[in-house]
Amino acid sequence: MSNVAKLYCPNPRKPEQGLHQRPNGVWEKTETIYGRRKSFSSRDPVEVWRKRAAYIAAAQEEAEEASITERLGPLFEDVADRYREKVDRMKAGTAKAYLPAIRRARKHFAGRRMKEIQPWEIRAWLEGLHMAHTTTSNHKAVLNSIYQVYIDSPQWHGDYNPARMVSMPRGLPRSRRLPPEQEQVEIVRQAALHPDEDSLLAILYLCTGERRGEACALTLGDIDFERGWICVARAVQWINNQPQITTTKTEAGVRKLPLLDLLRTALEPYRHLPAGTYLVGLGKKPVTASWYRRHWADFWRRHGHAHAVEREYTRWRGGKERHYKQTDWIADVCAHQFRHEYVCLLAEAGVPEEVAIQIVGHANAKMIHEVYLHLSDTMLRQAADRINKHLAESWSAAGLQSNDANGCKKSQKTA
Repeated sequence: MSNVAKLYCPNPRKPEQGLHQRPNGVWEKTETIYGRRKSFSSRDPVEVWRKRAAYIAAAQEEAEEASITERLGPLFEDVADRYREKVDRMKAGTAKAYLPAIRRARKHFAGRRMKEIQPWEIRAWLEGLHMAHTTTSNHKAVLNSIYQVYIDSPQWHGDYNPARMVSMPRGLPRSRRLPPEQEQVEIVRQAALHPDEDSLLAILYLCTGERRGEACALTLGDIDFERGWICVARAVQWINNQPQITTTKTEAGVRKLPLLDLLRTALEPYRHLPAGTYLVGLGKKPVTASWYRRHWADFWRRHGHAHAVEREYTRWRGGKERHYKQTDWIADVCAHQFRHEYVCLLAEAGVPEEVAIQIVGHANAKMIHEVYLHLSDTMLRQAADRINKHLAESWSAAGLQSNDANGCKKSQKTA
């Protein structure tokens, strides 16, 4: 009688008791355990009892886990991993914005059940990040999305979302991307008179307000010079430096843009090229991420709007570790700033808001108002002119006295 038999068999002296032997000599036991019909077999009767005991232990553990999950919800990391699977299927740029927040949340709340996490804990975690308002808001949105996966899942049937109950911490630093300086805008305007492959990139941004991926996916065939519009229907995303053609960021990103005279003039020297020529790089394929960074920095470096960054790195060559230094140039202005400038130009030109929304590829006006629209000097002057005109007309209609800029009386009150 072995120790294993003592551990698993009801009758260690006769382990075959309670088992059925097949004609081929295999011992088996069939019974219903936790509502499931199970069969265990082996040529060794002790092994049959061991398999049965292992199954019962696993079934008990599964039942306990199901009971805890029903009462407290699944583990946070299980739901976070499910949400990450959804994020991994998103566009590369979108996933890049969410993945760091998922990793931080998973690390912080690992081992906790979904219903155990309280709103005050989420608020404390957000405050402890010590990040800017926008980044913190992104982390809160990720937590909300994780809980939404828990609620929507037919497996978990969640009914609890503490992230919705949490308000953003106060006093977080805010940063807002601004349009390019007027000097930088003027540099691009002058470059349009004598365009090259580097300046064409900046001209595109100024005259279209496109996102970077959209601009890099534009070909000459997307421009209708006769009707005067540009068709935006796709974008470029970079994975490991290599470009891939994909859809626009949102459905609203598929749109038509007006072809401005400045861009038409800049494209004139290249209209003879094939329709499939990409405007950025003037090649048959979209440019790589490294090409883009290098040429964007080179253009602004020529005009004194780039700064050098020293980089040190090591490489093993010939069995020896060698140290290298490299100078990279970074432009002082980014492409997305010209998207802000373009929105301001639409406002200054008096383009109706409902038209401007579609031109820039947004679903509604909220993003334009909160992020992209900035009060420029031109807007202030236009506002002053309109207010002065309104006051002059209203005073004149009321027969009131008003003064011009020099303090001279412009009208007299009637008797």
